[in-house]
Amino acid sequence: MLTLKLQGDPSMNPDPTEDPRWQAIARRDAAMNGRFVYGVFSTRIFCRPSCPSRPAGPQSLTFFETAKAAREGGFRACLRCCPDEPDSAPVDDPA
Repeated sequence: MLTLKLQGDPSMNPDPTEDPRWQAIARRDAAMNGRFVYGVFSTRIFCRPSCPSRPAGPQSLTFFETAKAAREGGFRACLRCCPDEPDSAPVDDPA
């Protein structure tokens, strides 16, 4: 489990919004699905980077490499983005 914890002198801590994972969440980047999931401390819910739910601030998030790791960390899966399920392939338009 990777956790961003800011402590001590703020000038010594990296800006969490510069983390590429946070940037993927802010963009709802579906290309990053399967590479990591993120958990929200206040709700104990974990999501895919592309989740349509409004994300918490970067200081309230923790990152996991897998959904299994998030569950083992005490988080439950989001009911909107279903991070436990495999990514669905785009449906071809027959027209």
